Amino acid sequence: MKKRYSILLGLALVPALAWLISFFTEKYNGTFVSLKQWLIMGAIALVAAVVLVLFAKCPKFIAGSIVIGVMLSPYFQFLFGKVNIFLMDPPNLRPSVSVPEVRVELGDLIFTNSEGKDIVVLPSSGIKTLYPGKNVVDLGQLNIPAGTYKSGKISVKNIEVDVNVDLQREIDLVYEKYKARFAPQIPTDIPEEAKAQIPTDEQIKQKINSEVGKYISPKMISPYLPPFVKIKSFTSDTGKIIMVLSAVIDLPVMPIAFPYPTGTGGPDIVLDITLNEIGLPTGIKPIIKMPPGAPDISSMIPDMTPNLGAINMPVDFNIPDAALAQIKQEVEAAVQKGEAMKQEMQNK
Repeated sequence: MKKRYSILLGLALVPALAWLISFFTEKYNGTFVSLKQWLIMGAIALVAAVVLVLFAKCPKFIAGSIVIGVMLSPYFQFLFGKVNIFLMDPPNLRPSVSVPEVRVELGDLIFTNSEGKDIVVLPSSGIKTLYPGKNVVDLGQLNIPAGTYKSGKISVKNIEVDVNVDLQREIDLVYEKYKARFAPQIPTDIPEEAKAQIPTDEQIKQKINSEVGKYISPKMISPYLPPFVKIKSFTSDTGKIIMVLSAVIDLPVMPIAFPYPTGTGGPDIVLDITLNEIGLPTGIKPIIKMPPGAPDISSMIPDMTPNLGAINMPVDFNIPDAALAQIKQEVEAAVQKGEAMKQEMQNK
């Protein structure tokens, strides 16, 4: 192949291959590849280019164009692809808590342009189900007309969170907390007669069990909930509490200003449903997805979590210290008796 033809073919191959890969990436992956995936793609392209040059006598310029086209594909996706919106799961949960399912129903996503006109760029897509740790839900692609925009808003019609509480694990957590508090109070040389009066680990857990049953209940939990979170259902079954929490969160307007001159391209957006340690829905955090190697601009988008003010959001089940006051009294009484017995033996 003449050199000038190989150069022309290579110059055409770069954008064609970059666009083709970006098209299929967006179609099947939904968003940009990760940095790791991008590097793997580049390594495969480099190996393929070397093989083509050495064994198929492919011109070096064309082989190099293949590598460049593959590496540029995420940026073609950024320039010419659609802006995709996703929901992502939580969480950072208390060890006794699991969230098997989150159901979210969002309203329309509306951008306001510089002329003050509200434009629905993503209609409500109905109820979407998240399985934490297993999936990311694609809400669709934004349809943003060319122009300049100064704010955005989206409503949360409802979030339902299925929360399971493993009572035995919760008992263990409370036990660990109180064991750490009581154990240092017990001298290592306490007489056996006094030590026998200290509640055993099993007795302590039995007392905790009775208190956990009292405090993990709708009556005890409800006063700690913010006004936008309700207990929709509550059942207890074979050592497990199963709750469905429902929340209608009034999200603030996003004061974002950005030009969108072409009506295409841009970063993807992940709406991260935020739950606290015991599964209470507290808001939605936007995360901006950019091509690999691009700067992180998520901080440019304000947190959509509502201002909770002085609301006391519980991160455990508020089992008070007073609930195990009897254990404390028994430990202190045994220690005092042990000290008295040691003193009596020393005086003999």
